[in-house]
Amino acid sequence: MATKKTTTKKTTKNGVTVTTTTTTTSTAKKRKKKTSGTQIIPGVNLTISWKKLLGITALKRKFTKATGIPTTEAGIQRKIGKWLIGLITGKNSQQDTQKKKLLDENVQNTPVNTEVKPEEEKNG
Repeated sequence: MATKKTTTKKTTKNGVTVTTTTTTTSTAKKRKKKTSGTQIIPGVNLTISWKKLLGITALKRKFTKATGIPTTEAGIQRKIGKWLIGLITGKNSQQDTQKKKLLDENVQNTPVNTEVKPEEEKNG
């Protein structure tokens, strides 16, 4: 919340009265610290997260890693945005990654000829 402070000064010099008005605006707010868990001791930054204790955080991470489906709001927005851009531009990121995987597999499975053939002797 912004607060305004106005001060007015009247000074007289050599028979002339000068009025000076100063307005100061302050927008500073007191912000409450956000903690992710429950504070054990008030005033000490040691917190316990009940989600971590129950293993929910690890479970969500494993699910996301295994399926590719994000569990956070930001991750979902990012995924939907990428999908929409793919629709607009005509690119499908899943097809592109599948093609890249196939190309990589073909390159890895292609035998590399490491034999050195001796040069044929020229009859001259």
